[in-house]
Amino acid sequence: MDENRLPELPQESFRPMIVQSVQLEQFLGEELIFCFRDLDGVHTFTTCYGDIYKTVNALRDYVRLLESVCDQWELTGFHRATYEYHAEKLRKIADKLQAGIGYDYDKAVERCKKKRAKKSHSSDVGEDALLLTVRAAGKSTDNEKEAAPYEEDPPWEPELE
Repeated sequence: MDENRLPELPQESFRPMIVQSVQLEQFLGEELIFCFRDLDGVHTFTTCYGDIYKTVNALRDYVRLLESVCDQWELTGFHRATYEYHAEKLRKIADKLQAGIGYDYDKAVERCKKKRAKKSHSSDVGEDALLLTVRAAGKSTDNEKEAAPYEEDPPWEPELE
């Protein structure tokens, strides 16, 4: 593979797969205690559901990215094994985190796909276009007022006698 050539990554593969509902926002800020142990002892810190939720989504999206580029970049040997190993480890981390908060990424993706399929048939762009036209007309009137020339002489021009 040519090292200088950029990979072709299709945009639809990397678009966000989950749309977060507004009702969920109010609960995302509640803090949780996160605890882990290492050689220095036990460490705790507080975080909130929303942070863990976003972390799970980011990890799972990155797993999907790693797995998709293996074929697209035609990776083999060590490089492919490294990407697949990291993808599997990140998936396990995401699964632990989502189990801890009672979240299921795969079910959320399926719900999002179903909602997207329903909304695509009933979207009304006519109303949006009309609203944008009215706003643009209002802004152009404001801009014309601001761009109007001064009716009095500016102070930097000398007066003629």
